[in-house]
Amino acid sequence: MTRDTTMGQPPEREESARTRAAGTPSTVSPVAAGTAPVYDIRGLEVTLGGQPVLGPLDLQVARGSFAGILGPNGSGKTTLLRALTGGVRPSAGEVLFEGRPVHQYQAAQLARMVGVVPQQFNLDFNFTVEEMVAMGRYAHGGRGRATAGAEVDGAAVAAALEATGMTALAGRSVTELSGGERQRALIAQTLAQETPVLLLDEPLNNLDLNHQLEIMQLLGSLHAAGRTIAVVLHDLNIAAQYCEELILLDRGRVAARGQATDILDPTLILEVFKVRVTVHRQGQRPYLTPLWSRSHEAGLEGEGTKVHVIAGGGAASELMEELVLRGYAPTIGIVSVFDTDYATAQRYELEVVSAPPFQPFPAEAVAEMESLVAETDMLVVAPVFFGQGNLEPLRVALRAAQGGKKVVIVGRPPIEERDLSGGEATALVGELLAAGAVEVAGSTEAVEKV
Repeated sequence: MTRDTTMGQPPEREESARTRAAGTPSTVSPVAAGTAPVYDIRGLEVTLGGQPVLGPLDLQVARGSFAGILGPNGSGKTTLLRALTGGVRPSAGEVLFEGRPVHQYQAAQLARMVGVVPQQFNLDFNFTVEEMVAMGRYAHGGRGRATAGAEVDGAAVAAALEATGMTALAGRSVTELSGGERQRALIAQTLAQETPVLLLDEPLNNLDLNHQLEIMQLLGSLHAAGRTIAVVLHDLNIAAQYCEELILLDRGRVAARGQATDILDPTLILEVFKVRVTVHRQGQRPYLTPLWSRSHEAGLEGEGTKVHVIAGGGAASELMEELVLRGYAPTIGIVSVFDTDYATAQRYELEVVSAPPFQPFPAEAVAEMESLVAETDMLVVAPVFFGQGNLEPLRVALRAAQGGKKVVIVGRPPIEERDLSGGEATALVGELLAAGAVEVAGSTEAVEKV
């Protein structure tokens, strides 16, 4: 959140907010002109046990898309996937697959077009891995084993085993497999169906990092070959790196839909997952680092304590990061809109008072800072270089200290080395110390004082 006295919200940020579906009943994915969607979901609602768990929502899945379905536990991800397969009947609305309601398809007919990897699967009979994977050929009239009389089935089974790294385990009993090996065997069985559409519900469960990446790379290659894929994932970073688009569910509705850069937004993630994150870039793809969870906020040091940081010239970035990591949400200011500290504050979604660059702070910015300081419990003065144009924050801090508010000053490097105001900044810091401000050496010590 930004308090900017000179600039409005960037147009692209406003557009993102307008197109975001949070709090609305539906989001419709754009489909290329003249191309019918594979799935067309209209006014879908699902009630289980008398409780609404999904919808109302409208959603289209474009042909050839690679969609990652995300959301907190209980947000409706698995229910949505089951609705796509006809596994649950809508209490309202409908799900069309290739223009027909899903429930009008016979099971074998749908299985030739849609392959499904469920979240939970139990197979306790003494089948070999090869036999289990060959079961995926039943939808095509296959014999269930890769034999000399079923070359097509055998080739499909062999290819599926190879793609999932299970060829060496083909003769092993399914009951002897580890959880991760069973998961890969199940994915291989679905690949053996050779369907144009794949739906996967948390296919990375029980897999180590190496096999997680192998499965996602496999899905990426299948998508590149023309498959339509929708996959439920818990790992937002993996979804962002591999999926073409992301669908974010929250309490049974679509909270947002778009590319990874749209969904991996600190404000949106905080709203939906109750987790504060920082977002980074790896090439064209973003990735996030979690900082703290709002659901556990009561156990954080920063709970209930309001802090304002006097920043500028990048001097407060490390201090902001340390405060955020400990659960604080400090207000920041006054800083130029081109300042590194401004960018850091925006990255952590902190409230910041900004001002135009290369000129003294305007009176309205000082008034904004005064109002924030009045609401805080304490101030921290970062080791800013002070000139005639940015002395006002020190004067605000001095008035606050004289009024009894706690003030901490980061004193290294010494103010004399950072004073470009002809001695006024040094004099103000001296008055602050005389009024009871506490001087510390660096950011870590300042956070300890907080």
